[in-house]
Amino acid sequence: MKKNLVLAATLLLINSHQVLAGSVRTVYSQDVDSNFLELKICQGYGLTINLMPTGEVIKQVWIGDPSRITFTSNGNLCQKSNDNSNDSNCSQGNATVLFLRQITPIKFANLTSSSDGNTQITIITSGSEGQKQYQFKLVPATGSPSYTSLVIKPDSARPLPVVPPVAIKSEVAPTTLALDRIPTPATIRQPIAATINSILPGRAFPRNDANALVYGLAIAHSNGQIQEGSITWKKAQDAIKLLRQGKSKEEAISRSGVKEEVFNQLIQWGQR
Repeated sequence: MKKNLVLAATLLLINSHQVLAGSVRTVYSQDVDSNFLELKICQGYGLTINLMPTGEVIKQVWIGDPSRITFTSNGNLCQKSNDNSNDSNCSQGNATVLFLRQITPIKFANLTSSSDGNTQITIITSGSEGQKQYQFKLVPATGSPSYTSLVIKPDSARPLPVVPPVAIKSEVAPTTLALDRIPTPATIRQPIAATINSILPGRAFPRNDANALVYGLAIAHSNGQIQEGSITWKKAQDAIKLLRQGKSKEEAISRSGVKEEVFNQLIQWGQR
């Protein structure tokens, strides 16, 4: 009986580890700077915001409506002072990770609360590039979260665009269509499908979701709808990488932060 209990507990720990090991969303500093990212704080789970990869330390944190969501940190934060000193440069602030969680709503005197429970968090940090400010929209939620940790990395750590060649099946000999053969805005003079047919006439090239997303992104770029190096471009590249790692569409959308409608449209274009 004891052996069975130990085995069951071991399996439970293994399964729990497998679930939590993949529940991380990675974003880059520029993504946060350019977007008001939405973070869901699920009941009973909470969410960590990890700034360790950036080398920054957290100096101060504010939550617009603290009646439903609270936070703790892995280090000290600067105390607000009443003089004109620069609080964000205080020596006490040395936290690198925040943990946010839902609490039973509290009625604070002389403090208003949001009507829908949503609020925002402002994080002031200090690092090699000086002071920075991060802002996120916090949304109290129920159910199981798609991720329980948000890791912020410096833009210098962003991987290069994932644009490997796409294999093409042929009855004669295996060939590869390099992505630089996709028409660019300067060369496109006819519909994409006709151009590809002129490159490889009569050949069909089945595509999985990752390859379809690559082609869809190339088409959107050729049409001038998504600029290379833009936030949407980078998020789509992150989604391609996740798909190539075997992640599901849902997980690729969630972790990369690309809009679902944009993701689906690119897939649709890339499969034509």
